Amino acid sequence: MLFSDWIEDSGLTRAEAAALLGTTSTTITNYFHGKHRPRAAMTARIYEMTGGDVNVVDLHIAYQEARGA
Repeated sequence: MLFSDWIEDSGLTRAEAAALLGTTSTTITNYFHGKHRPRAAMTARIYEMTGGDVNVVDLHIAYQEARGA
């Protein structure tokens, strides 16, 4: 599942999701737009926060798609 879809489905805002992850909404937006890819520790926090609905493969695919690869 895409992290952006998970956030939307959860009813959280990007800012709320970012706060739960200990980061900023700008960082979350950068993930969505392919400007940055989450490091291992953040990937683990996203996985935990989403109950496993968003995993490392999902994040990699989203990054590649955002980059046009």
